[in-house]
Amino acid sequence: MISWLSGAVLELDPSGSVVLNVNGVGYEVFVSMQTLVGLKVGEQASLQIHSYVREDQFTLFGFSDHKERTLFRSLNKVSGIGAKTALNLMSGMNATDLLQAIENSDDVAIARTPGIGKKTAQRLILELRGKLIAADESTASIGGGLHHDVKSALVNLGYKPAQIDKVLKSLDSSLDFEAMFRAALKAL
Repeated sequence: MISWLSGAVLELDPSGSVVLNVNGVGYEVFVSMQTLVGLKVGEQASLQIHSYVREDQFTLFGFSDHKERTLFRSLNKVSGIGAKTALNLMSGMNATDLLQAIENSDDVAIARTPGIGKKTAQRLILELRGKLIAADESTASIGGGLHHDVKSALVNLGYKPAQIDKVLKSLDSSLDFEAMFRAALKAL
């Protein structure tokens, strides 16, 4: 399987594909809009690749980094989410925002993606919530350790996860559990 490609960008298709010239061979790679906007014709590009093979097709999906490819593969495992739908989800929001929406059970934000209804968004959240947070370094601190314990306690008190995340980002991470919990309660 192809895992990585690096070459000159020959073509950009606004519908979501790029043609890379890799040693004289043009590879068509489907990318999210988030990845597409970072590419320019004539410039060098390196993409993490997910190879999708069926008996009647061989399709390449490209990502700007390993984190995006991992997220794509996780999305693709959810029942009812195929490769094109997973790429569409990643076009609608960047990886960090999508991870936050899943972790915060924000089915409304996910359902804003064309082709994703509320039931599909809820199934996505049900299957992936709590499993993806470590893939994103910026949200890993919110999902792990002390922040996670404080967040869990506040959710049990009835506060919304999105509100809690905003407050926890603003708090001093050197606080112990009790001090962080009190500071979060006060801010909420």
